[in-house]
Amino acid sequence: MFTSFLRLSAFLAFAATGLVACADSVNDAPIIDSVEAPLVVRERNGAFAIPVTVLFHDNDSEAITHVRYRLRGEAAREVEGIVDVPAPNPTLESAQVTIVIPASELEDDSTTIAGYNNDDERGAKMSDEAKRDHARNKGRGRRALQLIIVDGRGAESLPQSSTVTLQ
Repeated sequence: MFTSFLRLSAFLAFAATGLVACADSVNDAPIIDSVEAPLVVRERNGAFAIPVTVLFHDNDSEAITHVRYRLRGEAAREVEGIVDVPAPNPTLESAQVTIVIPASELEDDSTTIAGYNNDDERGAKMSDEAKRDHARNKGRGRRALQLIIVDGRGAESLPQSSTVTLQ
């Protein structure tokens, strides 16, 4: 009888160890609680610098290491990338990053304006300068900024969006 008890105890200890190991291998995705970004960002030195503060939590206390972003707009080029979180720390529940987007990445190669396809309403060809201005301004205006945070083991949060106007 004592031998049966030892076998049962050893089995239960082994099973409990296996359950703990399985629980450690699960990596819960972090959760974005809120995003703070400016409403308007002006171009400076050929780029847009968007300061963002992300408030978050991670139920398994992983450090947030990266912020993925996607900048979307109507009829404008979409831009996406990744920014490293400075000094990732599992006890922090916020991160401040600056997303820098060169204005040239927002430019559109299209030279069609109001359906005239390289011609203005008088039938005159657009000048090269007018084409550049049109391409440059097409990526500006109100844009959706979508953020995803990534923890140290690679789990990603659900996306959170904010709106920013590029001028």
